[in-house]
Amino acid sequence: MMQTKDDENSKQTLFGKILTLDLDACEIQLFLASLTDDDTPDFQCVTITDDVATEFKEIVKKAIAKRKKDADEKDLVLQDYDPQTKLDQHEVEYLDLSAHSSIKNQIAALADVASLASFSEDDEFITKLRFYVLMLKPKQGDPVFFFRSYTPKRELNRSALFAIVLRKGQYDRFQERLFLFDQYIDCVVRGDTLFIFNKDKFQKIFRFYEMIVKSAKETLHTIRQRIPIDDFSAFETACEGHLQKLAKLKNIASKPYLQKITMTDIKKVIKKYNLPILTVGSGKHEKVKFDASDKWAILRLLDDDYLESVMTGNSYKVNSKRAITG
Repeated sequence: MMQTKDDENSKQTLFGKILTLDLDACEIQLFLASLTDDDTPDFQCVTITDDVATEFKEIVKKAIAKRKKDADEKDLVLQDYDPQTKLDQHEVEYLDLSAHSSIKNQIAALADVASLASFSEDDEFITKLRFYVLMLKPKQGDPVFFFRSYTPKRELNRSALFAIVLRKGQYDRFQERLFLFDQYIDCVVRGDTLFIFNKDKFQKIFRFYEMIVKSAKETLHTIRQRIPIDDFSAFETACEGHLQKLAKLKNIASKPYLQKITMTDIKKVIKKYNLPILTVGSGKHEKVKFDASDKWAILRLLDDDYLESVMTGNSYKVNSKRAITG
């Protein structure tokens, strides 16, 4: 969905407020999220000491400080979320949760944290841990939720390692349950806006690839209805077993030009960039030929992966791009 300048300004204002939060004055709570359900995570609240709360606040401060430094130096760039682009260190992507129900539904339970169960140390819950959330609640205004991916491998007594601890003058094996947390934050939510710091982790937290696989049939159906491809079943098979191809297909299906593209348009691009793509048939029966020796060719064509440099006049194939809006 195309973002207006007003949208961008409002996101910048909201993100600026997050960066200037008085974290020391905020209450903090820790929630673990487990995928015991196929559709939505199960959240449980973990009771923590003041010392642990202070440590978590320091982690949040570190994550915010980096972005605040970029913002103060005019280096921070906020971008609308695009699953096909790479996120540079000075960039933060945002998305409107009201337009992404699949993500919003996964964290809907955080709207009423008082109703969440306390952490019960249930083995099934721990085995399926997906991420954790730090909620910082200022004295006024909406709480801010900081997300970090997590795997049960970080629980020490479930790993191949073991720890020893000094007790009464000698070292003994540490057998109590121990969870390990690192110093990073992957994404932040305030209100209906989510800001992304680590794109790969964000996509794992919210099961981006699982959602792509689930919607693959629908996406391929859309492509089939709009683009005449010879031997479509072979093209479909080549895509279905490959996550990167499915991600590219999903991106293609969201393109506004997909509803208007014609074989004439496709042939112009093939000719202009001298692409190794053939067409078969003629007139209303003309189709793009799928070549199994280059399974990416049609995907690159349909995803508009070709551009021309205004500086050199040379044509390029791009691996990651972001549309420039006025």
